[in-house]
Amino acid sequence: MGDVTMALAFGAGLLSFISPCVLPIYPAFLSYITGVSFNDLQEGQLNTKAILHTLLFLIGFSIVYISFGVGIGFVSDFLNQYDDTIRMVGGLLMVVFGLMTLGVFTPEFLMADKKLSFRNKPGGYFGSLVIGIAFAAGWTPCMGPIVGTIISLALTNQSLALFYMILYVLGFCIPFFLLTFCLTKLKFIKKYSRILTKVGGVIMVIMGLLLFFDLLTEITRLFSWGI
Repeated sequence: MGDVTMALAFGAGLLSFISPCVLPIYPAFLSYITGVSFNDLQEGQLNTKAILHTLLFLIGFSIVYISFGVGIGFVSDFLNQYDDTIRMVGGLLMVVFGLMTLGVFTPEFLMADKKLSFRNKPGGYFGSLVIGIAFAAGWTPCMGPIVGTIISLALTNQSLALFYMILYVLGFCIPFFLLTFCLTKLKFIKKYSRILTKVGGVIMVIMGLLLFFDLLTEITRLFSWGI
């Protein structure tokens, strides 16, 4: 099920970026990180210093999720004893998180606002790194269900846990960084962000069901025969 789940991990990162609680605030947040006004950002007036601040923010963001993958890898021997149970629980969690992304239900204890905010940006490049870590650790209302899906997926295949988290991080960081150079295209993406999020939720539910019934392996085998 490698190719399918890898695509899901990368897609989940992209879905986190275009989610309704990240994409709409992206221009203002980017301006806050880089110290460049929104008008200057729209005109592409990014200097080397601003780009470095953006990269350090993304590195801070990445540290948190890659750490999850490393942590899962450390306990892989223990988790391997319960492969089938973990697979079924992980599948159910993916379905639940998918339904949450679709807005079918929003349990308060999972959707509670845990955002960390800074009235004044911590100084220097280290400050951008700290904000990236805080953003990843605390921005749970929208990203939580999507991240939970990838963690569930990582638990079902501990040998690839780190790789899944790296793909998730890349799915978030690549569009975040590239859009700094073309903010004028943001309106087009925002227009369809809710639709894309709903589609992502449906995919999460389907993948969860396939995982629960152990059908991903069969699907991958069929694809490999076709090739």
